Amino acid sequence: MTQNIVFNINIGDQLTSISCGHVIVELIKFLAYQRLQIPYTYQWLKQMVNKKKDNENEKDTYQSERHFHVASTALNNLDFVLKSLLKEIGEATLPQEVCIAFGSSPISCKEIYRIVLPTVCHKPQCQSPHIASDKKIQSSVFRNLVTSEKLCKVFFEPLSPTNMYVFLKKESLSNQQVVCSDTFLHVNGYRMPRSCKVVVLNFPANPKNTTCCNDFKIFGNAPSEDLSKLSLDDSSDDDFHEIESTDKVQWFQSTYVMKGFKDCVVNGSSIINSWLH
Repeated sequence: MTQNIVFNINIGDQLTSISCGHVIVELIKFLAYQRLQIPYTYQWLKQMVNKKKDNENEKDTYQSERHFHVASTALNNLDFVLKSLLKEIGEATLPQEVCIAFGSSPISCKEIYRIVLPTVCHKPQCQSPHIASDKKIQSSVFRNLVTSEKLCKVFFEPLSPTNMYVFLKKESLSNQQVVCSDTFLHVNGYRMPRSCKVVVLNFPANPKNTTCCNDFKIFGNAPSEDLSKLSLDDSSDDDFHEIESTDKVQWFQSTYVMKGFKDCVVNGSSIINSWLH
C-alpha cells in the first residue's frame, strides 16, 4: 500500500499569486538538491556553470567538458520548468496542484511530491498588512520542512539520480486554452506504483478570507508571529497515487525533463572546482 505523508502548511491566506509562485520554485530547487538529483545547491550550480561559460574559450579536460555539458543541460531544463511554472501560476486561474515525480518514467516513479495550492490567492497589487513578505514566508516554510521528523525520514533514504517530471493540475475552462501548449502538454493521467512514496504539501486557504482587499481576518494583526507557528500535520487518509484528467480538471506535463546527475570527483576533489580558475 502506498504510504502517503500529508503536511498542512497553514500560510495560504498570506500568499499573493507572485509569492505563491516563488515558494513553489524554491520548493522544487530544494527537492532537487535534497533528493540528490543535483550534487550542489541550485545557487552554487548556477554560479559555477556561469563561471565556466565565461571561460569557455579556455582549454579543459574531456572529463570537465563532459561534466559541464551534463550540469548545464540539467540546469537549463530546470530553469525552463521553473520559468514556465511561474508564468502559469501568475495567470488568471491559479493551478490547483503542482506535482514533482522522481523516476525513470512517471509510471515507475520512486517518489512523488504533490504541492496542493490554495484555492485562491491575493492579487499581486494587494497591500494588506496581513500579507507577509516572500522572504519571511519562505524562511518559515523551509525551517518547518527541514525540522520535520517525518520528512527527515524520507530524506534520510538516498535517491539515485534519475529523471524529474513536473505536472500541473488546472481546472477545465470551456473554449479556453488552460495552459501554454509550448511548455506543458495535456496528459490523461498516470497511476503511480504502490511502492512509490507520496509526500503531499498542502497550502490550505479559506476563500472567505481572501476577497481582496477588505476586512481580512487571517491571523489577526501579527502575521510574523503566526508564521512561526506553522503546523505540519501528517496523515495517510487521502490517496494521492493517481493523476487523472476529468471533465472538471486537467493534468499537464512539462515538455522539459531534468535528468539528475552525480558529482564528478578527480583526485579526491570535485571537478567543478577547476571552473573557478
